[in-house]
Amino acid sequence: MKKAMFFLVVFVVMGLVAGVGNVSAAPYPERAIEIIVPFGVGGGSDTAARAVAEGMKPLLKVPLVINNMSGGGGTKGMLYASQQPADGYTVLAITTSHLIDAVKPKTRAQLLRDFDPIMRIQWDTSAVTIAGDSKFKTLADLIEYGKKNPKMLKFAGTSPGGWSEIQTVAFFKGVGVDATFVPFDSGAEIKAAILGGHIHGAVEELAETLPLIEAGKLRSLAVIMEKRHPALPNVPCTAELGFNYTHGLMRAWGVKKGTPPDRIQYLHDVIKKALDVPIYKKFVQDNHLYARPGYLGPEETRKYWDDEVKFFTETLKTLGYVK
Repeated sequence: MKKAMFFLVVFVVMGLVAGVGNVSAAPYPERAIEIIVPFGVGGGSDTAARAVAEGMKPLLKVPLVINNMSGGGGTKGMLYASQQPADGYTVLAITTSHLIDAVKPKTRAQLLRDFDPIMRIQWDTSAVTIAGDSKFKTLADLIEYGKKNPKMLKFAGTSPGGWSEIQTVAFFKGVGVDATFVPFDSGAEIKAAILGGHIHGAVEELAETLPLIEAGKLRSLAVIMEKRHPALPNVPCTAELGFNYTHGLMRAWGVKKGTPPDRIQYLHDVIKKALDVPIYKKFVQDNHLYARPGYLGPEETRKYWDDEVKFFTETLKTLGYVK
């Protein structure tokens, strides 16, 4: 009797251990999935995440909760997500800012080390934009002036040491111009400074500038991509002008490293379907994200992240932000 009881206890304990060790064996999802948006409500990352989430909700049998957790240029939300269980119930909305942060030392959470990609969702397009009445008529005019007058070409942006400065400085370095980056607190201030003649221009995403371009107050000399943007069919792209530079702002979603592969696949498949619903397609149209495909699968996203971090590392070294 004692021997039978011993084997029964052993059998029960082994079953409990197996159940604890195999997270993916549990039904998934069986409770709410939390989307961590590491920026404030109403910003680009927030509206993008909510557009995707609205497409996901009809496909899920559990609630989908968006939690805005701003602070530290996106690092506060990333740190929170990295401290949650690797069970697929916490998803991080990732931007280019997190790739740039991966370059910097002493980071408490690091994208490449602590997260696995679900997919890249969006890939935005920047444009070299000046005042509508500027004396520069072509990008060649702008470059010629910049080469003859080092440091005199002033281009604005936000986030010193972040995406805005990297995109601006890297572009002009690529065309052989030593430009001066002028930081501002907001896009509205940048546009006012361009229109007031205080700076020469800015390298910004089209969604931020297209209304003023269409009104003739601003003018784009080139779009930074491999082909012309349908919204600006008369504006050349960098590739056709002979500049091998097509970097753009990206948005992706990921989960804590160690999340079971079947749960990552489940999230991938639901998100992929959500990208085809009308509400998300309208978001893409309204924000001019249709010019080039944003979607990349998990493996392709990982490679893209690795390549971008290498690029940001070299650029930030040039700027003196890292050694």
